Amino acid sequence: MSPEGSSSKASVYVLFFEALVALLSVAIIVPPADRVMLIATVAAVELSPYLLLLNAVGLLAAVRLGGRFRLPTAAIATINILFCAIPIVATTRAGIPLRLPVNPKTASDIVEFSVPVDLGDDRTSIRAYLPRTGQKNPVVFAIYGGAWQWGTPDNDATLNRFLAASGFAVFALDYRHAPAYEFPTPLGDVRTEIALITSQAKKYRVDTGRMAILGHSSGGQMAELIAFAPRTPFRALVSFSGAVDLTMGYEVPPSPDPIDVPGIIRTYMGGTPAQMPDRYHAASPIDNVRCGSPPTLLIYGNRDHVVDFRSALRLRDALRSCGTDVTLLELPWTEHGFEDVPFGLHASIAFAEVDAFLHRTL
Repeated sequence: MSPEGSSSKASVYVLFFEALVALLSVAIIVPPADRVMLIATVAAVELSPYLLLLNAVGLLAAVRLGGRFRLPTAAIATINILFCAIPIVATTRAGIPLRLPVNPKTASDIVEFSVPVDLGDDRTSIRAYLPRTGQKNPVVFAIYGGAWQWGTPDNDATLNRFLAASGFAVFALDYRHAPAYEFPTPLGDVRTEIALITSQAKKYRVDTGRMAILGHSSGGQMAELIAFAPRTPFRALVSFSGAVDLTMGYEVPPSPDPIDVPGIIRTYMGGTPAQMPDRYHAASPIDNVRCGSPPTLLIYGNRDHVVDFRSALRLRDALRSCGTDVTLLELPWTEHGFEDVPFGLHASIAFAEVDAFLHRTL
């Protein structure tokens, strides 16, 4: 094949690549209308720095290869670069410094194992991540998200390992899922597991006087309720996009609504707010804020299409009005579940903030 023919074939490949990347890059600016689009949006936004570099390489290749596909390929690559730059620019304009992905550390830094536990008739386990030290360590109880319907304690392993390597004993809890188990059963499961671990504090070398609770999404809702309870033993709360007001979430869902938020809440609660207002009140952290709550770190994306960012502002203001030390980390151009991409644009920022907050409060 002649050099011209090879160059022409290569230019076709570059055009095809840029067209594929364009499908993902568009998700950065188009609000997600369904679950598939939500996943694509989270991936596109969080991988935007990597996509930007790939598009820059594609643009350079199109210019150097030339041929009749040079202009359309260069145009697509340029548009892709502009789309990919949006989350990065939004983050830096908000005064948030970009960070390299956190180092998940090596297996030699921590020890991992499972702690068997019975929840009713169900046998499950807690996933433990402990520092390899001979001293008593502060404790972080982590609760995974998943719309109260799916997930396992193995979720969020990168963050849990990172915190364990930083000196925290992390216990990733489990709970029984809706629709088989409605509120408050999952919340009770989490309380049972916390009591189990604290009762064996000497065995796990943990300091029960320095405990934090951390939750993601639906797990954030449970973490908030536990932290706001009277006589809570926790000295710190971290909530990643935790549900704040279940009544508002049901009656004023996001638009677009990619996962059917009212349906998910109804499944977890066993009915509508009109049918069981007292249960919705008991399950909504915003209705259970009390003075004397522990220092709180709220981490929310301001383009969240599952948990309305305005509810995070309401929770922050309610806590402040009670004199609680509360920090709201608002991540620009960020969707729900961004931390599921632990090496992405915003996870590294959030993980570093969590680590600093826990060291300050514990």
